[in-house]
Amino acid sequence: MFMPKNPAVLLREELSKHNIEMLDIYSFREHDVIRLYDKQARRVVLYKNKRKVNSLLSREEVANYVAEIIKVIKGI
Repeated sequence: MFMPKNPAVLLREELSKHNIEMLDIYSFREHDVIRLYDKQARRVVLYKNKRKVNSLLSREEVANYVAEIIKVIKGI
């Protein structure tokens, strides 16, 4: 039987396509903090967003979320 993947797994897979490893997700009442490892820059980055990872419902939403993360950590 096929089990659908949860948003954190989808996020991890999408980030790995961009050479970024997701280390942890810290969930708070108002926001999430995601600890990421940028393999190109060889640094650990904290990403804070009011949108919680568990609220992501589709692959498209996950891809858009990853695009936001990349803009912030790459300084684009």
